[in-house]
Amino acid sequence: MTWRYRPELDGLRFLAVYTIILYHAQSGWVPGGFVSLDLFFVLSGFLVLNVVLAEIDERGRLSLLGFYARRVRRLLPAAVLAIVLISLVFVLTASLPERLPLVRDAQSALLYVANWHFIAAANDYFATGTDKSPFLHFWSLSLEEQFYFVFPLLVVLMVRLGWQHRKRFLAVLVALMLASLAAQIAFARVDVNRAYYGTDTRLYQLLAGAVLALAVRHYWRPPPAGSESGPGSSRRWSLLGLAGIGSLLVLVIGVPDVSVSTRGILATVASVAAILGLYAAPLSWPARLLGGQVPAYLGQISYGTYLYHWPVILVLRQFLDVRPSVLALLTAGIASGLAALSFQVFESPIRRSRWLSPRRRTTVVSGLAVSVAIAVVVVPPVLRSERTPAVQAVGGPLAVDSSPELRSALERRVPDLDYEKVAADRGPADTWCTPDDLDGCLLVPGEGRHVVLVGDSQARMLAPAFRRLAEKRGFRLSIDIVSSCPWQDGLYNAWASDQNQEQCHEARDDFYRETLPQMEPDLVVVASLARSADRWQGHVVDRDGEAGDLHQMQLEATERTADLVRDAGAPLVMVHSIIGAGGYDGEGRHPLDCLARATTLGDCVVPHPVERPTVDSFYDTVAAPRADVATIDLNPVVCPDAPSCLPMLGGAVVWRDQNHLTGTLTTRVRGQIWRAIEDTGLLEE
Repeated sequence: MTWRYRPELDGLRFLAVYTIILYHAQSGWVPGGFVSLDLFFVLSGFLVLNVVLAEIDERGRLSLLGFYARRVRRLLPAAVLAIVLISLVFVLTASLPERLPLVRDAQSALLYVANWHFIAAANDYFATGTDKSPFLHFWSLSLEEQFYFVFPLLVVLMVRLGWQHRKRFLAVLVALMLASLAAQIAFARVDVNRAYYGTDTRLYQLLAGAVLALAVRHYWRPPPAGSESGPGSSRRWSLLGLAGIGSLLVLVIGVPDVSVSTRGILATVASVAAILGLYAAPLSWPARLLGGQVPAYLGQISYGTYLYHWPVILVLRQFLDVRPSVLALLTAGIASGLAALSFQVFESPIRRSRWLSPRRRTTVVSGLAVSVAIAVVVVPPVLRSERTPAVQAVGGPLAVDSSPELRSALERRVPDLDYEKVAADRGPADTWCTPDDLDGCLLVPGEGRHVVLVGDSQARMLAPAFRRLAEKRGFRLSIDIVSSCPWQDGLYNAWASDQNQEQCHEARDDFYRETLPQMEPDLVVVASLARSADRWQGHVVDRDGEAGDLHQMQLEATERTADLVRDAGAPLVMVHSIIGAGGYDGEGRHPLDCLARATTLGDCVVPHPVERPTVDSFYDTVAAPRADVATIDLNPVVCPDAPSCLPMLGGAVVWRDQNHLTGTLTTRVRGQIWRAIEDTGLLEE
């Protein structure tokens, strides 16, 4: 069967890309719109194997170099151009602190490893507030490129073993597809991000398309022209195609209520049905409708539309406050316009170049070289440019009855700052120890008292101050710090990444009962994020992953921890929740972004919250009747001019992000921290 261009399949791309735009614009109509990517994957697998098999039919072999050269000319120029343009646009619209994390995002997109990069970064594709990278959507393109690189090798091996063994090759593809499907199901139970982004866990969808392509070529025979009966009946295939498209639309609108993984599996089945039905009945009305001039053209440029739609959404959200439907409409117009321009002016000339066509090796090598060069030479200096964005910060709240000294501080100009250094000023890496390795968490050796600092990233930000104190005062300092891991015995953060949760269990399960007594501590200091706001209900869990009443769990865990520390022979100091730029436990304006946009420090003042976190009252309740337990409040140190909290104190930036102080600030105020501990009386001999 001869392969030829089928416009109705481009029509499917048209449906998919605009559904994705609706989903990313957060339209309530399409809560399951992400399944359109499943259609893209299945369609890619179907098309690429058909193209490969067509070459084998014509020439008796597959030229790997030719295949890679065509992929480079088809995909790489548009992606490289888009990444460069996106980087330039974000220099104009985003501050330096916002752009710094984007360097690795852009580099991973250029090198086609974005999906694994975002797995490592633990970005949640379905979460709000964690999907701000304009390069996030390149994960799917990276996954497809990885498939395009490896899959032809398998085809070449098949040809060399004998093309007559197509059934065996089909069996191999089915086996690989089932193995990938098993990986998808397994990872979906433990890590939704890994299941969603992973090449191995999404390969089954591309292979499903390839299996369909091979099965169609091997088993299906088109009916005679004009035939309306028999096994190849156009009507039956048309109904199959409609059923597939209809099923995809049902999944897109959020029906049924199933997991992301299950929805993806169902979408794969529906995609296979839609593709097969349209392909087998090219004269049916669904095929003619989708193969019309407009949907087919929009499908042809859907690659470019997809490249530009997500950064367009991010930029529009920054400037406009509009309904999701309006945002989707604006995005569709702008992204499609950019895609059409790129397709006509940039991509097509490269694809059709008569000079490049015979120069396959040159095309592949130069394409990869350009991509690497831009990743290494162009992207970092562009995104790290110190240019001030076009959108400036809105002035922060000034103190009404402020002193002349405070007013003077508020009017000071923001100094030149090394934002990359400030953003990385977070203290030591996560560190903990076990009964068999007590020195594994020793930060500063010493002959004096043994102080143990325990907690999550809030304790981590205090660690630089405690390190300097230990070095100056000669006490021994150990730390048991794991990000996103509460210090209270038996409490765990279900919102943390799977890796963090594993580390939390490893560090804390038996820390207070086994490890701490062997450390022979003289003082234990604990600090954590509050986690007592309503949004944490159900996300603070016990050792078995069960969630009870949030506040009851926190009170009981605090009492239990105090008892265990007492049994280990040490007094306990609990640090009250420390104010962040977003309050005690919330999201607010990013402090470094504000400083990068601001003219004066007054533009980035943080108002001191009126209400304290509930968990602080639990600390006080537990400490009140006990002589060996105390609480300290460091907020007067962090915000000495309450109710207005300055973004810089003594030349040091106060917050590196919404919830964390800089290590430089805590080191600078270490004397005040130590005095607060001394004032508890727990250090007296």
